[in-house]
Amino acid sequence: MISYAGRIHYLPAVWLGLTSAACMPRMTIQDIADMRPPRAAQLDRLERLIGEWETEGEVRMAVLDQPLTATGRSTARWTLDRRFLMEEAELDMGDLGRVSGTSIWSYDAAIGKYRMWWFDSLGETSESVITYDEKSDAFFMRTRGRKYGYATTGRGTLRHVDENTLAWTWKEFDGMGLIELADMKGVSRRRKAPETK
Repeated sequence: MISYAGRIHYLPAVWLGLTSAACMPRMTIQDIADMRPPRAAQLDRLERLIGEWETEGEVRMAVLDQPLTATGRSTARWTLDRRFLMEEAELDMGDLGRVSGTSIWSYDAAIGKYRMWWFDSLGETSESVITYDEKSDAFFMRTRGRKYGYATTGRGTLRHVDENTLAWTWKEFDGMGLIELADMKGVSRRRKAPETK
């Protein structure tokens, strides 16, 4: 069912789309192909994340008295003409069991920052806006998502210790960012570098 208010916004959008299409110049296939934006050079900075990794860390949750030890493995690779980095992870959260997750990184030239989307076997989803700081050689993340059906926010860091070691931190909060739900930190070490062609 579409409300009256919805139709007020919908009809001008349709009219604008039709009139815009009518006013557009004719194009060739090559014209359209030439409109494809170039791959952002900032994506090359993600090259150091490619490969197979082992991770270990500590997870402190507000609802638990004792911290959990988390371990896992992940594989990161380029996909879609090297415009996106995809990482697939398997994590062992101790008594909480195993979690599988997938993250997708890219660079958003419109805002001059990276974006990352996360999906996991618990049904959690999130989107991060990520800034790279050259001086500290680290990524700084701000995240909004949903976990167990509730809105969450988060912030974290991913810092290069050396070419084969990453140090990471993560804090998760409620949707308003007022109540800390979890505090995590750890280290990831590369097991296998990507194959060079």
